Amino acid sequence: MAAADRKACDILAGPEVRWLYFYFRVSYSATQNLAAGQHVEKSTTSIPGFMCTARCWPHYLAEGEQGWIKLSLTVTVTSQQQAPKWVAARILLRTRTGLLARKAKDDSGLASGERAATASLLAPRDEIEQDCVLDDHFTAICGVGLVRDPTDHSIGSVMFNMPDLSDVAFRVEGETFKAHRLVLAACSPVFRAELFGPMVEGTARSIAIEDMRAPTFRHMLYYMYHSSLPPGDLGTDDASEMSGFQHLFVAADRYGLDRLKETCEEVMCAGVKASTVLPALEFAEENARSPKLKSKCLDFLAVPENFQDVAATDEYLRLMNTFPALLADVRSRCCKRARLV
Repeated sequence: MAAADRKACDILAGPEVRWLYFYFRVSYSATQNLAAGQHVEKSTTSIPGFMCTARCWPHYLAEGEQGWIKLSLTVTVTSQQQAPKWVAARILLRTRTGLLARKAKDDSGLASGERAATASLLAPRDEIEQDCVLDDHFTAICGVGLVRDPTDHSIGSVMFNMPDLSDVAFRVEGETFKAHRLVLAACSPVFRAELFGPMVEGTARSIAIEDMRAPTFRHMLYYMYHSSLPPGDLGTDDASEMSGFQHLFVAADRYGLDRLKETCEEVMCAGVKASTVLPALEFAEENARSPKLKSKCLDFLAVPENFQDVAATDEYLRLMNTFPALLADVRSRCCKRARLV
């Protein structure tokens, strides 16, 4: 290839996309009497720097035709200092069994104006009623993607790329991870006590971490520097990914990283399906630190089709024998759903 040709193209690092999700739960019966132009909405400021407003038109007219439901998500900027350069929005609608029913077209834009991104989804009302309504509600998963400038020079990302200035190292499963005491202490009260308290670790240059996998520590360390998880999954399939986030949840709880715990819990809840519900339920029951995940698993098992797929397995029988109280919880949730259907 000629020199001129080599200069005509290049490969550049892409921006980091960090997706944050929240749930928009709509009561089916409570919205039946609304007029065609009326809607219900909820707003949240749980994502720093933004106001996220989810809306639902339960009797939307699509090209003059009735029988449609419209969902929308609008993301507006409330703080330019906290907002990244680009923002994206998406809406996902899943069936009662966890399958993807519909997905809104993603929309993105600059975060320099008041309205940063929008997304909307249109679906037949009878389709949602048949496939998505559970306990008189259907739930849309709303996502906000924070697309940061690849030239982002936040202090965390800068220091993460300066291992030569590190002042402490951690040994985990034979791997060594270099870090900076001040960064870890600022993120974790446990690290602060260990690294700047009277404990031995306060003066040690190398610290061994027991009872933790190296990939788990790597993801946790990355999160403390960037406030987001690194690109790539924690597993090669649904089951291993669920296990990976379980380990990360335990690590976050161990070091007092509450936001990371919440992120892991949201991902685990979104990943509940026939192949993962039993390991997720066992994890939630053993740890007693994730009531939301346990409730999500029980809701999944309360659907007759889901229960039939899972209840005949050896894993289900073992789980119920190990935790007898779970059997009562499953029965109670199934009975509750049967009364509402």
